[in-house]
Amino acid sequence: MTRLLSLAALACAALALAAPPPRTVGAPGKPAQDQCTLCHRELEEARLRQPALLAAEDVHHRQGITCAGCHGGDPAATEPEVAMDPSKGFVGKIPPQKVPEVCAACHSDTSFMLRYDPNIPTDQLAQYRTSKHGLGLAKGDQRVATCASCHGAHGILPASDARSPVYPSRIVETCARCHADRSLMAQYGIPGNEIEDYQQSVHYQALTVKNDLSAPTCNDCHGAHGATPPGVSSVSNVCGTCHLTQREAFDLSPHKDAFATMEQPACEACHSNHKVVPPQDQWIGVEEGQVCGTCHSAGDPGAEAAEKIRHALLETVQRSEAVRQRVERAEQRGMLMDEALVKLEEAHQALVLARNDVHTVDPARVQARTEEAQMVLAKAEADAAAAEEELAFRHRGLKVSLLVILLAVVALGLKIRELEKQS
Repeated sequence: MTRLLSLAALACAALALAAPPPRTVGAPGKPAQDQCTLCHRELEEARLRQPALLAAEDVHHRQGITCAGCHGGDPAATEPEVAMDPSKGFVGKIPPQKVPEVCAACHSDTSFMLRYDPNIPTDQLAQYRTSKHGLGLAKGDQRVATCASCHGAHGILPASDARSPVYPSRIVETCARCHADRSLMAQYGIPGNEIEDYQQSVHYQALTVKNDLSAPTCNDCHGAHGATPPGVSSVSNVCGTCHLTQREAFDLSPHKDAFATMEQPACEACHSNHKVVPPQDQWIGVEEGQVCGTCHSAGDPGAEAAEKIRHALLETVQRSEAVRQRVERAEQRGMLMDEALVKLEEAHQALVLARNDVHTVDPARVQARTEEAQMVLAKAEADAAAAEEELAFRHRGLKVSLLVILLAVVALGLKIRELEKQS
């Protein structure tokens, strides 16, 4: 039987796939039972047996779609020659250039998809054709990603299944199959270090350490099916969908028009694109290692504005840390410091807003926020000072009390000795 299957597959591979094979499906929600899987499970050759073994959990197979849904043929036939009859639309291994059309035979059919999952969009093929992957495939490049490259060919799982290669926490791993291959990427003029950089980012840490599945991965910025490198403005638009307040602040700045005129990227100009690390106040300025120096030089208005902003932030941070230490020391010594801790949190929130206003590049706005933080810190510092004074008072009182007790003990001892002499 193995020999017959191999001969049939070779014969079919020589046929041109002018159109996807006809769909052969069962009732939605009813696992498919077809002769294809029953036969292939018994084959000795692993590459022919494995697809049948994976069918049990395949999202399509569980919905009643048989192997013939993609490969054509007759899934009810028990004889290989009949089951794999080319006249019945059978094709063996589907060439990469035909994979999108085979998938789209169902996934672009709105009425068909409504029977299974109305939430799945039906424009994926149209999107894919506009992508770098789709455009490359149309030119005959069979190394580019197709549907099966990301979703798999057999044993396909829903995107909501944590085992799926397109589940949020596994997207990076899936894209890395190609995009971490520097020799392959070099052929497309791509550095190939994007995955490595992303894995050092705050986004990757949120995804993998904090298990925040809303953290952006490759497809959130580049698209999933319409995967194209973002343009100059689109990256910032993507950033703004999560970082809305920062984007609104940037739109108030002189940078917005300046960057647009120079056709320079916005967010990624300072924060990078893949290796997005937590920003630091020390970045602000024109000295070595500071981001403003990319465009500005010492003495120009931009440099002066940056210096004012950095000074206001660092001064507030230093005072905040000093006050926090005083409050925490008082709390550790037994003082109730709840009100002071609330004030410290208020100051922290004001500092967060000040850092957000950095995107406006307006020193007055930033300083207004830091002054608000400083005022609250002054109140918290006063609470800490009052607690320290109370502790000092208690300490002095304790010393006096101990002295009085000591004198009383001495006096009592002397009295006892006197009474002993009299007796």
